[in-house]
Amino acid sequence: MPLVSLFDVNETLLDLSALDPHFARAFGEGKPVRTEWFQQLLQSAFLSTLLGPYTDFGALGAAALDMVAEKHGRALPPDQQAAILQGMRTLPPHPEVPGALARLR
Repeated sequence: MPLVSLFDVNETLLDLSALDPHFARAFGEGKPVRTEWFQQLLQSAFLSTLLGPYTDFGALGAAALDMVAEKHGRALPPDQQAAILQGMRTLPPHPEVPGALARLR
């Protein structure tokens, strides 16, 4: 039987702080709102997994962003929402990740 390793990707391997400038432009602050959004995203993903139906992670991210924006009394322009959601696709790894994966290999 082959040896298999599973990893949580977002914020374990990939650095979500790269999204802070997008959140700062959209909300006037970066990390606090980004953290709030990511917590909402994870909660929605867990509920979708447990209760169904399957929902794409990107769709969950957009819905979580809408929820957080509403909570903060904001309607995000499409370009700001797109910058955050597209930024999820290009997150850099945390600095220690490449070396750690090389050692693991």
